[in-house]
Order: sequence, then structure tokens, then C-alpha cells
Amino acid sequence: MRHRLGMATGRLAWRFNHKRRHIIDVNLQRCFPEWTQPTRDRVNCQHFQEMGRVIFDLGLIWFGHDKKLLSAIELSGWAHYQAARAEGKNIILHVAHSAALDFGAMAVGSREAGLGPYKEAKNPLVDWFVSRGRRRFGNAVFERRDGMIAYVRALKKGKLLYTLSDEDHGPAQSVFAPFFGQPKATLPMVGRLAKVTQAAVLPVMTYYDEASGKYQTRIGAALDNFPSNDAIQDATQLNMALETMIRCAPEQYMWTLRLFRTQQDGKKIYHYR
Repeated sequence: MRHRLGMATGRLAWRFNHKRRHIIDVNLQRCFPEWTQPTRDRVNCQHFQEMGRVIFDLGLIWFGHDKKLLSAIELSGWAHYQAARAEGKNIILHVAHSAALDFGAMAVGSREAGLGPYKEAKNPLVDWFVSRGRRRFGNAVFERRDGMIAYVRALKKGKLLYTLSDEDHGPAQSVFAPFFGQPKATLPMVGRLAKVTQAAVLPVMTYYDEASGKYQTRIGAALDNFPSNDAIQDATQLNMALETMIRCAPEQYMWTLRLFRTQQDGKKIYHYR
């Protein structure tokens, strides 16, 4: 019943939130040019429904008992994490910005507490709920404005670190690397962190699986020969890892992000009237 209500709310939001629908459509046109418009429209609507499902499920993270919360999540690929630790590596989880990413933090945190960036919400009540939820199982958060130093300190102390590097933070902080065949302003920070702290980088994505009725958190193998001495090559490898994960459940990726906001020619592709 909770999921039905959440998905119905998502469909309603899709009907009226034309601006977000436009952003999603622009992203899908760039990333999946082979799709027809009806296919893009279907995935667009599905994304809103999945967001609705997750929003209605956040109560599990905020208020649910540990056992009940963890029974709603399945974690696979933990052996990749253990293998990297056995080699004495620090660990960076390269997290895809999916609707259900908070459930992934719970799945991993129940085995080893981690540390991740957090952007304070404008609404104090919402901020309290979200930050409280992300601190479950010993997980910790720090403000994004704390920057690179906070990441390095955490990794050198052996902390498990979550990173989300798929947002467009503008040309000053980025390099251009292909993402679904399109040039995208990509943060090179993960490669720098891995080099400075001798860390292994493992891709992670969480999505809802209808067949099992659970949120699935999948950890992939550590990226090979990463980092290199080439920031663009590293950014390309990170984006390719994201692409592989996203294709598992494309409707559940955060397509509402302005992924291609920074264009090399300065054009504004998300302009909406």
C-alpha cells in the first residue's frame, strides 16, 4: 500500500512538474538517442514514480527498527570490498546518484560505518530527519564545503568514504569526459583522492527490484589500473562505471540533475519556457 501511494504521488507530480520533466527528457535524449520519444516519456514517468516510492519508504530509514529496515535491502558484491581491504587498501565507494542511494548507505553501514558528504537542507526539519537517517549504523556526514581536506583526512584514518561525483559543478572544478557518449563536466576529485591515499575505488548503485520486492545494493569490483596519471582518462573510467550501473535500472537514476549544464560552447540546453 505504501508503494502504491508513493508511485501514485509520483505520477501526479510527473503530470504537473513540467520543468523537471523537461530536464529528464533533455538528459535522456542525450544519453539514449536510440530511444523513441514514447520510450523516453515512459522512463520519465517511471522515474517520478520511483522517486515517490522512495520518499514514502524514507520512514523506514528515519523511524524503522534496524531489523525491519535491513530486511528491505539486499547487499551483493561485499566480497569485492573485503578483497580490497585484504590488500590493505583504503576504500572509496563511487556511488551512482540513484533515487534509493540512502538505502545503499544503510546496507553498507550495517557492515562497516562510512563517511559521506552532505548538503544541508534549507528546511531545518527536513534537514534534521535526513541527516539523522544518514547517521544510522554509525555512519557520519560532513559538509561538502569542507572540501578535499576532509576527504583525505578521513581516508588516511582508514574510514570508508562515499563519493558522488556525477553532478556538474561547473568548468572551474571539472574536466570534460564522455558520459553515454556525450562530453560532460566531471569532477576529477576521485582520482586525486585515490592517488593521495592509495585507495581502491568501487562502484556502487542501489535500486528497487520488483522481482524481490527489495532495494538492491550492488558493489562492483575495484576499478582496474585506477588512478592513472591522466585526469581525463580517470574521469572517463568513472563515468563508464556509472553507465554500467545505470543501465541496470535506468528509470531509477537521478535524471532530474542538470548533468550537462556546463557545455563547452557555452550553450544552455536546459532552457525551459
